[in-house]
Amino acid sequence: MTNFKVYFFLGAPGSGKGTQIKMLAQKLGVFHFITSKVGSEYIASHPNDAKAQYQKERFDTGLLWEPEWMFEVVSEKVNELMSNTAISGVIFDGSPRTLFEAQRLYDLLTKKIGAENIKIINLNIDEERLLERIDKRIICSAGADHVFIKSESIQPGMPCPNGDGTLQKRPLDDPKIFKVRLDQYRGETIPGLDYLRSAHEVIDINGDQPVEKVQQDILEKLK
Repeated sequence: MTNFKVYFFLGAPGSGKGTQIKMLAQKLGVFHFITSKVGSEYIASHPNDAKAQYQKERFDTGLLWEPEWMFEVVSEKVNELMSNTAISGVIFDGSPRTLFEAQRLYDLLTKKIGAENIKIINLNIDEERLLERIDKRIICSAGADHVFIKSESIQPGMPCPNGDGTLQKRPLDDPKIFKVRLDQYRGETIPGLDYLRSAHEVIDINGDQPVEKVQQDILEKLK
């Protein structure tokens, strides 16, 4: 029997899942597993690994990392986290991102902790609204998790309101790259989500609401 909890949190790029996951991870006291960060850290620590560097080239153009490679990296990190007694659970930020990952990661975790210790949350939002959000979203050069909405007083090139960098457009939010990411989400991630629905209950949340209301809905459904 284990008390280790796993939360899969899915949603299209630009749906606001990063903001919700950060808040949720703090409230639940679990590790915020940012797949892109874990993968990027692995790539940075393996500069002579040709396969890892190839994944970087893919990612920079908006493509997902190859599922087999990604699953190896994620599995290694999951095992590391589960062996740490100070960590009570993990919330996956946007993972699994492919059918391959969904099948293998779900199977791996159900064997390790049991299906009853897994929760799957999906953030729904209309694609037109996604494009509007991406057009307005800017980040701080000090960290991509410092997200702001463009306005008269918040524009690219201005000092970050947090006082730790300069405001800028996120490279992955470039319209051409974002289109690739959205196509990847439809073609790669949605089949994985469909697989999870066939195997497990999925909590669907309306993402086109104020941040606080979305968080409230998530917490109520998790009860």
